[in-house]
Amino acid sequence: MARKLAFDKTLFGVGVGLTLFGLVMIYSASAVVAMERFGSPHHFLFKQACAAALGLCGMAVAMHVDYRHLLKRPAVYLGLLVSAVLLVAALVWDRTNQVHRWIAFGPVQVQPSEIAKLPIVLFLAYLMARKEETIDNLAGTIVPCAVIVGQLAFLVYLQPDLGTAAIYVLLTIVILFLGGLRWRYLGVSAGAFVVALGLMILQAPYRVRRVLAFLNPEDDPQGAGFQMRQSILAVASGGIQGTSLGESRQKLFFLPEPHTDFIFSVIAEELGLLGAAAVIIAFGVLFWRGMVAAAGAPDRGGYYLGAGITCWLVLQAMMNIAVTLGLVPTKGIPLPFLSYGGSSLVVSLCALGVLLNISQHSS
Repeated sequence: MARKLAFDKTLFGVGVGLTLFGLVMIYSASAVVAMERFGSPHHFLFKQACAAALGLCGMAVAMHVDYRHLLKRPAVYLGLLVSAVLLVAALVWDRTNQVHRWIAFGPVQVQPSEIAKLPIVLFLAYLMARKEETIDNLAGTIVPCAVIVGQLAFLVYLQPDLGTAAIYVLLTIVILFLGGLRWRYLGVSAGAFVVALGLMILQAPYRVRRVLAFLNPEDDPQGAGFQMRQSILAVASGGIQGTSLGESRQKLFFLPEPHTDFIFSVIAEELGLLGAAAVIIAFGVLFWRGMVAAAGAPDRGGYYLGAGITCWLVLQAMMNIAVTLGLVPTKGIPLPFLSYGGSSLVVSLCALGVLLNISQHSS
């Protein structure tokens, strides 16, 4: 059990605050769509509220389980095994929206690619804590990272979900950087990642169209460039103070799935620059307090686990916001704590609970 020390209340407040704010914005963004599709404006809100309740319970449990138990070999490899099994199961499950990303249990859908993020961070922290002195060893450190994470990323890529697979790889590179991997190895890893990403984009025509639409959104305004144009229009329409809560126009069947990957666009339109800046500041505070907790951890495993969770949540938030602002090609990546999606919310809150447990042990 964790020592009787106070957890980081600022970190706790940011995580819970973003979750509750996410419920408000999901209802605002989805009420009209939910009424059209399901006959109830509360459909998406109810499901997300259930996920939030489950996630907060998971966070509370994680806060009271010593994080060092999670970094033991059986727990680490069991998490990887369960993740791999679920990802394979998703590939053979019936398609949903033409992709194999979910496993359905009646009305409940589980997204294994979201669940796998926490076991990947646990594995990287476990490995780095033991291989820190020999991090530049190709066979002992770099190859195991590439093999384990690469296999899970490949399974996600087959779904297909290139964005989440890219997050797995980027997170691995970031943690290797934090471990002190030499620049030449980091350069080779980053170069290989860019080449592989380019080949995967070229392999699928719809990805090529997205990249071309990013470079020239006016060339196909009703096709590949539609989402980006509508997202930028929503952000621009908000001005400084926004149109006020619930008054977004772009969510009225212009912006596709406004309650999921483009929730930040609705926030920017309804709450303006002030609301959008508040969200960005909140993730900045999360990064600050998360890295403080990691830096004060009593062992290297706690440092890498805390830093890994922090970088995962903030990196994913940065990528989502960059997509909504038209800074990178369109890709479906949820905004942690805010986007609609039960699997993402539950896993993010559980990860936050682990980070809060590390803060209890931090000096």
